[in-house]
Amino acid sequence: MAEAPKPSAKNSTGTTSSTIDAPFTQGSVFRHVIVMTLTGAVGLMSVFAVDLMDMYFLSLLGEAELAAAIGFAGTILFFTASICIGLSIATGALTARAVGARDRAKTGCIVFNTMAFTVMVTFAVMLIIYPLLPNILTLIGANGRTHELALSYMHIILPTLPFMGLGMAAGGVLRALGDARRAMMVMVTAAVVNGILDPILIFGFELGLEGAAYASAAARIAMFAAGARAIFGVHGLRTRICVSDFVDTLRPMLKIAMPATITNVATPIGNAYVVALIAQYGDSVVAGNTIVARITPVAFALFFSMSGSIGPVIGQNLGAHKYDRVHETIASSLRFIAGYTVVLWAVFLLCQEMIVSTFSATGPSADMIRTFCIWVVPLTAFLGALFVANATFNNLGYPVRATIFNVTKATAGTVPFAIAGAAIDGPEGVLIGQAVGSMIVGIIAVYVCFNTIQKVADQANISRDEEVAEEDAKAATASTPMMPYSSARAFHASGVQCDTEAVDDPTADNTEGLNKKT
Repeated sequence: MAEAPKPSAKNSTGTTSSTIDAPFTQGSVFRHVIVMTLTGAVGLMSVFAVDLMDMYFLSLLGEAELAAAIGFAGTILFFTASICIGLSIATGALTARAVGARDRAKTGCIVFNTMAFTVMVTFAVMLIIYPLLPNILTLIGANGRTHELALSYMHIILPTLPFMGLGMAAGGVLRALGDARRAMMVMVTAAVVNGILDPILIFGFELGLEGAAYASAAARIAMFAAGARAIFGVHGLRTRICVSDFVDTLRPMLKIAMPATITNVATPIGNAYVVALIAQYGDSVVAGNTIVARITPVAFALFFSMSGSIGPVIGQNLGAHKYDRVHETIASSLRFIAGYTVVLWAVFLLCQEMIVSTFSATGPSADMIRTFCIWVVPLTAFLGALFVANATFNNLGYPVRATIFNVTKATAGTVPFAIAGAAIDGPEGVLIGQAVGSMIVGIIAVYVCFNTIQKVADQANISRDEEVAEEDAKAATASTPMMPYSSARAFHASGVQCDTEAVDDPTADNTEGLNKKT
């Protein structure tokens, strides 16, 4: 594992340095991708594994409605988490560029301002959604006791949304700084807190589903605390509050955050449609789909991690104008996705019956799990490719393209394919159809991604050539003697070459030299 950058920013005089390390601008790109992805995956997998433990503990209570309630609540939580992810993408992208430019003061200012904006947005979202929860749950198909359970779960966990947003933003900042280990520990801290409290509250205090909600709420607060300590305590990125700086940061923040948020929100909206479609087949099918939804992020944590982990690698090299390394970052990520999927598919094919028995799934629930293991797992590689493409678009300054592709995946790449799948093979067909739609969109996104990288590199080369030409012109102008009633530019335009050695001597007679050269 790569060595984390030194958090100390002190120079030889004991004062804080004005520059900051940019570790991703040198060394093996593939190694950076792997280290960032694996450490990020450990953090994500720990959180997702706790969600899976929630499902397992609740399944021991013997109520199918509990699993279904988690599924419906999870659809809303996925929506709110997607907003947090969009904000963290913008935070990480802006921070990585400042780090790539080695500007410590600007980095500290961006971190503080983007996190302040994250609090504002997540608090506003929480206030809007909270009173609408009953209607939203009804809209996506929850009813009866399942509706009641899901509502009580959401009432507990939704108020902690700002802490979740800050925790995710902190992880993005730490990855942008190249501190993969501490970014991982932010997520691991949340998972440990959740994992410890889950059995205590669910079984010890006999709170059931509400106990799981309280454990998750505590984990979000712990995640924020761990992230804040790493950024402001360890790395010392402190800055004063400045309204003008906040406004300056807000413009590029919104430019990335708005399309990135729409990009991520599109996915849970598409998933909500799928859940509503599957709900027509009964709670048993919804429970099976919920189990699959909990297995997916654990199994593919590397994909989810990669979408956030390669951003700092791209951002730092973009800030350093190393476009060949940006291209190699994407290529390395796609190679890793392909190899990982092949191995994972073999594991799921061999272990599908064990998964079914572990969650005590029977009938339609078991069929949903088997369909996932056989057909959906290999197609998920293209979803990972879409994540990589979207991360690239966001960091290259083309967030609208990421929005277009994700919205397309959530609509045209989901709805018609899910409907067709349901018509062909019922609820199992819905899963396969959704995966096929993602495959098509993912292939197109990767193609556009590589073209975009080339476009950015070409534009940078043109700008660099223009800057060099302008500097040469200025240098030539500075070395040209200013003659009466004429301009230096006129002399250069007519191809006149001047004897600069003679010009350097103000007492010399320059007329003869000039006459010879004309």
